[in-house]
Amino acid sequence: MKRCLDELARGQFDVCVIGGGIMGAGIARDATLRGLRVALVEQADFASGTSSRSTKLIHGGLRYLEQFAFRLVAESCRERSVLLDMAPHLVKPLPLMIPAYEGDPRSLWKIRLGAFLYHSVMRRHPSLPPHQSISADQAVAQEPLLPRQGLHGAVLIHDCQMDDARLCIETIAASADQGAICANYCRVIGFQQDQKRLVSAQVEDMNQGSRFDIRADVFVNAAGPWVEKIARLSGSDAEITLSPTKGVHLVLPRLTKSHGLYFQTKGDRRMVFLIPWDDDLSLLGTTDTDYQREPEDAYADPADTDYLLSQLKSLLPACEIDPSDIIASFAGVRPLIGSGPSPSSRSREERIVWQAANLLTVAGGKYTTFRATANRAVQLIFSSLDRRAPPCLTSEVPLVERRRAKSGEEVADGGGIFASDVEQACDEEMAQTVDDVMRRRTHLALSRHGGLETAQRVSQNMATQLGWSEATRLNHVQAYMDERKKML
Repeated sequence: MKRCLDELARGQFDVCVIGGGIMGAGIARDATLRGLRVALVEQADFASGTSSRSTKLIHGGLRYLEQFAFRLVAESCRERSVLLDMAPHLVKPLPLMIPAYEGDPRSLWKIRLGAFLYHSVMRRHPSLPPHQSISADQAVAQEPLLPRQGLHGAVLIHDCQMDDARLCIETIAASADQGAICANYCRVIGFQQDQKRLVSAQVEDMNQGSRFDIRADVFVNAAGPWVEKIARLSGSDAEITLSPTKGVHLVLPRLTKSHGLYFQTKGDRRMVFLIPWDDDLSLLGTTDTDYQREPEDAYADPADTDYLLSQLKSLLPACEIDPSDIIASFAGVRPLIGSGPSPSSRSREERIVWQAANLLTVAGGKYTTFRATANRAVQLIFSSLDRRAPPCLTSEVPLVERRRAKSGEEVADGGGIFASDVEQACDEEMAQTVDDVMRRRTHLALSRHGGLETAQRVSQNMATQLGWSEATRLNHVQAYMDERKKML
């Protein structure tokens, strides 16, 4: 996958996808597998927005049963099975324990009932073990940090954990393998129109400052939290209004043995996960608060950190975690649609609408269901092109493991990332900055190895691959470290 801007400027495409998050990635892959000529552009790095800042779960949505969102849960369970088969190197089963304590908002019998209903939906897609009810003593034996006092029991369910950034990037790379022309750091700044139809997207190369046009028959606005901005650029009336929320996560030392913990807070009744991350860490999240600032400015603030750590202390009073133990943090903006009495109650379903004669906007949705949403969008694209849509192939064509055999020096002692990984990120995955490699091509930024020493080693490898001068290399390191300060 190479960054070929000349091909974007010279070509005439069936579809131009705007947005290199998971939704745009899924649409590009589906469209190319069905034979369409596809361009994809992303204003920053692929997966740099919400698609690398999730809870890292592919899940059926147990809590959505309380909102009577049965269709969404059924589709999520089906898609979870598809993704397990499609990308087993990136999507893996994860056991989750839901403890029930005296005074909890949900009693043990309610959790058991929810798990039973969940399993009833899952039975149509039996890719994971069924739920299991266990006693208080069994729960504490399996996860010793759980306090025994007041514990009525627990329920074990299975969902899946994913590498969200790599799933997005490998989906885009698979599109490129099929002929899509993709480029990061290319921002759409306007459109040219002819009689209410968009003729081309005006694009600025964020690396060089040059501008060019991409001509296409259909344009897809899959810009996530930025969909309203792209719609305004087209001159159309924005028919979709987002109600975005911010989700914050903390990376902590490992606190559980082998399970994720899924619990509801006693005060505001939000759902919080504590799940294993890498070999020796835990991921705690998420918050769910209204957010009205620019999506790229979303970071964990002290109130977010205090909230999550206080909820962790409430669940696991024996754990000795304070702000100094935080290894990293990250925040993502969910581009939700509709409204609700609280951010957590807003719909996770997508909305797909034509906002101009040939501008299709895809807003909202869940990471878990991106493939199904992409299928619906591509069906509409074929209708707009007045062509018969071939069958969707994305569930039948697996994402192949793209990692090369490890070689060269390890860039962080014990981090499991080698010079060959950095070389591949530059040669085949369009990494342009140290941040691209540290945060999205690898897990280094969300590990114990995310500091200056590792960034220096990564930058030296990148300088060799990309021909950076020493001044350019140091600028990239400084830019990464500036971002890292916001993650601590």
